Amino acid sequence: MSMRVLFSITILFSLLSLASCDECRGLLGGEKVPCSNGGTCNDGSCDCLKGYFGASCQDVDSCELLDVVCVRGFCEIGNCFCDSGFEGEDCSFESRKKFIGTYNVIESCANLDTTWNYNITIERNILDGGTMNIGNLFSYDNFPINGFFSKVEAVADQGTESFTINNQKPDGGEKSISGSGFITIVDSATTNITIDYTTQNGNKSYNCQLTGVLISQ
Repeated sequence: MSMRVLFSITILFSLLSLASCDECRGLLGGEKVPCSNGGTCNDGSCDCLKGYFGASCQDVDSCELLDVVCVRGFCEIGNCFCDSGFEGEDCSFESRKKFIGTYNVIESCANLDTTWNYNITIERNILDGGTMNIGNLFSYDNFPINGFFSKVEAVADQGTESFTINNQKPDGGEKSISGSGFITIVDSATTNITIDYTTQNGNKSYNCQLTGVLISQ
């Protein structure tokens, strides 16, 4: 082996040794590698701490850094963005849960009779996690001719005590209904409900309001 080759090999091993001895120096003694946010250099590249990434650990993943867990949603910039039908800091609370139950109500419509002392039910729609079904709202039993046989679908408004009844035809015919409602939690034993809605049957329109109190959940 010539002296020149032996000298080159010696220099190469020296540089590799230098790189391993100096954790902030690149491969073959190259330019120093800066690692921010507590990262360490290993063989010329940065090993970042949890929650940091990038060539020099300069970028922050707030979700990983803060251990953010979104049960029914996704995390972005350290905050949870919930799937439809869920809310709360970690998206673990079902938006419609607060409405579910049986209510004793009074229901009145302009130009129609007022009915009272009967129950409506609000139940989960098992086919859609974001919606619920209201049974006995403007029902045929209480409003003959104009009332519905079927349940009315409603959507809980995320992060609020209200819900929306989008325009729909529960029985599939010409009669339609739309409106909104909300609950008022008076105390641990009393929850009131109010629903304002409009029904349309042909060229006739009725503005109605239902008020009541939760009797079972």
